[in-house]
Amino acid sequence: MAASSSTGRVPQGEVIIDFADGGSFIKNKLDDAVLTLERRRLEREEQGKAQKAMEALKVGSGEGTVGSTAGEPKSSDVDFVVAQVGCSRAEAETALREEKDMVKALIRLVKPRQRARSVDGGAEPSKAS
Repeated sequence: MAASSSTGRVPQGEVIIDFADGGSFIKNKLDDAVLTLERRRLEREEQGKAQKAMEALKVGSGEGTVGSTAGEPKSSDVDFVVAQVGCSRAEAETALREEKDMVKALIRLVKPRQRARSVDGGAEPSKAS
């Protein structure tokens, strides 16, 4: 039941239920509250996923370094790089050892490499005389 604007009252949402103490549930307010709670839940889930991804990469305040004190990269780091980039284990170990940072090693392995100009190294065809 909507009040007309000629009465000067603001129309209210549909009342779902009235309680004995005078309270009531209004459909529009209830819908808005549920949607707000759902948005907050989704935002928290996204923040949790982003935080887990950052922790997996160990990006941040100096935590990006890989390897032990002997200078060899951890096998879990090598496995991660191999799984993400699809390179050989030796290439992953070399990149991690030289870059000493997981993110820099990943970027190095993903960058395109120069290709040979042709199968025979770019030699020009010989002229037959």
